[in-house]
Amino acid sequence: MELLNKRKALAGSALILLPALAGLALWTRLPSENALAKLAFCLGMPAAMLTTYWLCLLLTFHTNRKNGQSKKALELIYWLLPCISLFYCTGTWAVALDVKLGWERLLPASLGLMFLVIGNYMPKMKQNPTLGIRLPWTLANEENWNRTHRIGGKVWVAGGLVLLLCCLLPGAAMAVGMLVSIVVLAVVPCVYSYRLYRKQVRDGSWNGCLFRSKTDRVVTAVALVILAVAVVGTPILLFTGDIHYTMGENTYAEGIPAGSRTNGFGSPRLSMGAFRNDAFGSYTRYAYTGCDACIVMQVEGRTVVLSGADEAATKALYEELNDRIFG
Repeated sequence: MELLNKRKALAGSALILLPALAGLALWTRLPSENALAKLAFCLGMPAAMLTTYWLCLLLTFHTNRKNGQSKKALELIYWLLPCISLFYCTGTWAVALDVKLGWERLLPASLGLMFLVIGNYMPKMKQNPTLGIRLPWTLANEENWNRTHRIGGKVWVAGGLVLLLCCLLPGAAMAVGMLVSIVVLAVVPCVYSYRLYRKQVRDGSWNGCLFRSKTDRVVTAVALVILAVAVVGTPILLFTGDIHYTMGENTYAEGIPAGSRTNGFGSPRLSMGAFRNDAFGSYTRYAYTGCDACIVMQVEGRTVVLSGADEAATKALYEELNDRIFG
């Protein structure tokens, strides 16, 4: 890489590492008492992001050395991942330090801005194996590549605007809107590219070779499997699932806000992981998002909050727990 490229890469690396430095500076304010856990929290995500960043840089410059990739497109490689890393690491720190940022609204906003930026640069990307919509028929035919990326750019800009509008929706509707938007953004350019390929074959304008080797076939098959799993598995992960409990000392409560998540998994259906609120401080939650009632348990000195799918199910579970413990 030229000296200017190295300077940009080092600047991007510095952005990625900023959250780690901030974490070390705020070491005493971290909620965990375990020094190893704190260190992993401070360094884990920035280290993973930095490794990914340099792999992307080296791979991109190696494969695009000969084809003269657009400088505007290459700017994405320098700055997109550092900005994403800085944003999401900052959000993680805010949650850990109990800083109220409205994270649930910032997520679709950040995704919307990301798709807007990438969509704007997408038509400028020249045919290459590392940047852009890398399908067998786009890589094998320059016309297919150019037309797919022009359409893809428009779709991603429009999708970015839709994701920004999702910020105005209530919780469950916002999650559904995000999911639908991302699936559309992923599927529409691929479908368009394939239909264009079939049209080119029919009218005799196709002049590419889809699979130059057995490796091409394997990579394409793996990519299609991953795409299918993502499209089918994401809705299942977000909108299904149940929680099963063991017995313990408990009390029943209603109308207590969940507070902010400090760790764990959440979906439109389930709210699980480590949380913090004014009522319990730091606590563990295994609950359904649509249920206002909850059962509060003390387990080995920690507060654990549970719920059923609705208020009636929570009351029934509470009575069953009492019967088993005190009956």
